[in-house]
Amino acid sequence: MVYTRYSGGWGCLLIGALTMVLLFYVLRAVMYALYIVSPVLLLAALLINWRAVWDTAREFWAMLLERPIGGLLMTVLAVVLYPITALYLFLRALGYRQMEQMFGPMPQERLNSEEGEYIDFEEIESSQQGGPVPEEDTKIQPIPPPEDLPKDGSKA
Repeated sequence: MVYTRYSGGWGCLLIGALTMVLLFYVLRAVMYALYIVSPVLLLAALLINWRAVWDTAREFWAMLLERPIGGLLMTVLAVVLYPITALYLFLRALGYRQMEQMFGPMPQERLNSEEGEYIDFEEIESSQQGGPVPEEDTKIQPIPPPEDLPKDGSKA
């Protein structure tokens, strides 16, 4: 018996090749547009929230110190793919601003506590859930040994 395998033929190969060519030109156009607007994106990221750019630079520096080869590779990729890096910084700055709008600025009490000062707190009494607290006088009965074990030490 002869088994054949249908793979789609030349039509699938042609459609796949055309899709790859189309994808190449679309990504090329997107990269070209990003290359043109990347200085504006970088400036906007700095104006929206400069901490996003600073935090990214610190992360790159920490990666260079911890894993020099990986950090160097990431830095080279960030420079070579400058438009994507600018887009990343812009989106990160927008995310920082959104988080600040959702949760508000950091309260002064938390800022003081990070500097080593104590903050006011209220002690809340806690109790066990599910019943009363066991007393000290309660005697605990030991668990009896299983009945199927040999009693004289011989093997069954």
